[in-house]
Amino acid sequence: MSEKKQSRFIALVLATHFPQALAMVVLTVSSSWIYGQRGIGIIFVLLATSAGQASIGWVNDYIDFEIDNSLNRVKKPLVGSTLLQKELKTPIIISLLITIFFSLVAGGWIGGLAHIFAVLSAQLYNLNLARTFWSWLPYAISFGLLTVFVTQTSDNQLWPSWQIVTIAICVGVIAHIFNALPDLQIDRKSNLGGLVVSLGKMRSLVIAGALSLMIVWLVIDFWLTR
Repeated sequence: MSEKKQSRFIALVLATHFPQALAMVVLTVSSSWIYGQRGIGIIFVLLATSAGQASIGWVNDYIDFEIDNSLNRVKKPLVGSTLLQKELKTPIIISLLITIFFSLVAGGWIGGLAHIFAVLSAQLYNLNLARTFWSWLPYAISFGLLTVFVTQTSDNQLWPSWQIVTIAICVGVIAHIFNALPDLQIDRKSNLGGLVVSLGKMRSLVIAGALSLMIVWLVIDFWLTR
């Protein structure tokens, strides 16, 4: 691989929002494993979630290019000139097609559609809701739907309990809060919206704390009622 192609490949990987994308892939694949998925099936889950997360990161950077450029976020490949905006178009289309195909293969119609809609919910965040008070909603929906995808990938095509779904929703909102907090001051100065911008740091942390306590209660309730 030439140095130019290698640099472009690394830029594409970074543009997926790699740390967050990797965390989601590891969480989903390991959860599928816990629910009994093995062999080639776990590879299908890996491909579906990897492609889905890549598409989310790429669309986010594609849409936010003007904002990121105005804020001089040079750590982002598009702003740092290691990747052109137009170079994301083909990877986005391919990743979405891979997501659709392997989601259905891994989770069947129900689980597959759940994962597809989870990815679409995240894309709705990218396209419209990221800078509004409702920025938390796609996170809640996507994390909740992931539980359906994960359980449906098992051989017995299980359904998640209401506690597991609720825990996932809470985790999704908490993840959104802590993902947005580092950019709070920059977003506020730039007149960019979002839940954390609307609430401020302290109220956002209070909500995250309350949701964390709810998760603890739900985990205890889940184990006591098994």
